Amino acid sequence: MIDVVTCKSSGPSYPVNLRIKKQDFYMLSTTHKLWTQIGKLLLLCMGLLLATSVNFADEKGEKKKETSKTVNRSYVRIDREDDKTPKALQTAIVKMQGTKGSTRKVQVDLIGAIHVGEKHYYDQLNKSFEQYDVVLYELVAPEGTVIEKGHKQGISLDVVAGSQSGLQKMLGLTHQLEQIDYTVDNFVHADMSPKEFSEKMEERDESFMKMYFRSIGQGLAMQGQPGQTSDLSLIIALFSKDRERKLKAMMAQQFEQMDGLPDVMSGEDGSTIIHLRNDKALDVLEKELENSSNQKIGIFYGAGHFDDMEQKMMERFKFKRVGEEWLDAWNLRE
Repeated sequence: MIDVVTCKSSGPSYPVNLRIKKQDFYMLSTTHKLWTQIGKLLLLCMGLLLATSVNFADEKGEKKKETSKTVNRSYVRIDREDDKTPKALQTAIVKMQGTKGSTRKVQVDLIGAIHVGEKHYYDQLNKSFEQYDVVLYELVAPEGTVIEKGHKQGISLDVVAGSQSGLQKMLGLTHQLEQIDYTVDNFVHADMSPKEFSEKMEERDESFMKMYFRSIGQGLAMQGQPGQTSDLSLIIALFSKDRERKLKAMMAQQFEQMDGLPDVMSGEDGSTIIHLRNDKALDVLEKELENSSNQKIGIFYGAGHFDDMEQKMMERFKFKRVGEEWLDAWNLRE
């Protein structure tokens, strides 16, 4: 066993407290490129956590019912102490008010989500959903799919669900599908079916592999910026006794800095995973606005959707932002 390894870089030496076998250290030393790719893959996974809940529901495993970037707006942030020590990664509830005709008295809240988080975070969301006449929610699933309360994430070969499940375990968090109560009466599905989603991606020549390569490009573009996580820091965090907290802090910092996150998912003409699913949700919103009893509506989607969605809310429905509220998603305290 070794206690201290001094790793040389272009800067000063870094004392790294690792209790690992020598052969394991030699393996790490000779596979730097692999860890760099892991870092880029984590970047993509972070994008998926914010930008999509492609929580693909298994058609066999679930019950069926019989019958462009907005300027100076934030949807994810780090709450800090006065000395800048991070306290929590937070997501926003953006409050929007109608300004025209029959929607003047209608409030629509964009309820941002990160798809793996602390249990308390999802408890807060479940409680807040009670105040809405209707909550439109995202879930790429066949019409009529019911997510049972307390549903446990199973093993999935789907690249998005698989990566989210892996991060959930790595960060010591819980998954949205396990904690959110989708059985409540005011929940309305407002997303594509898997068939529709796949067809649209194929029509647009999109793939998750292309998103991965875009994420590598964005990662390279971000290198050298102040506060960027180094490959060495990632390796140290992965082998730390306090791994969960350190990885959460690193990833939270990346969330806060990645203002262009949706661009990882999208080409010049937008994307299925963000823009077309947003259009689907807003089509459902249009129908719900026709019901005069719906005076307070929530749209519960991944926070990465809301740059595009808020802009479309302003242009299509003439709603304006009137306030925001912040919820703690990840505890970053020591």
